[in-house]
Amino acid sequence: MLDLKLREEFKGRRLQGTAIELTNQNKTGATQIPAADFLRITYPSHDVLKTIEATGPTQGRPVTLKGERGQGKSHLMAMLYHAFSDNAATRQWLEHWSELLGNPKLKELQLRGGMHVIGESLHRQRYKYLWDLLFDNHPHGNYCRGKWEAQGDKKTDIPSDEILLELFKHTPTALILDEFQTWYDGLTNPHDQEGHNEE
Repeated sequence: MLDLKLREEFKGRRLQGTAIELTNQNKTGATQIPAADFLRITYPSHDVLKTIEATGPTQGRPVTLKGERGQGKSHLMAMLYHAFSDNAATRQWLEHWSELLGNPKLKELQLRGGMHVIGESLHRQRYKYLWDLLFDNHPHGNYCRGKWEAQGDKKTDIPSDEILLELFKHTPTALILDEFQTWYDGLTNPHDQEGHNEE
């Protein structure tokens, strides 16, 4: 018996929204609560375990989660945020489920650590450019933004790869972007569309 319990938001007289938000103004978003609290409502499904495996220390590639609304992508991203930022709580969670399910492979999963984690729900449209998101939320961001802006007449429209590499060499970073497609689609310039249609 797994002793699964119904989450609090399902126990009230009126059903609340259960969609996962990485952050919100009330500071109750999935990445704003302690890892142990979030992991308590996370079952080690096949998707969860594959996502942990795909982002492990021996994997060096970006991971994209695609699918229709309501399939758990935001939950997976929040789980990754906590796995990266709190290895100890995630390791304890894996060991708990390994014993509960009688599956020793769960506790053998490798976790990536030692990174600064930036998570953002892009549908909130707080950033026009991804480099502003990085500069605002990275420990070395203000320095690198200043270095880029101090170039005067030589300043490029986009920060150079050298500036971004300096940022990431200073502090390796995991960037978790929810609703990326929604944000990207919102950047479409109507004038560009008109010009494109005329061709």
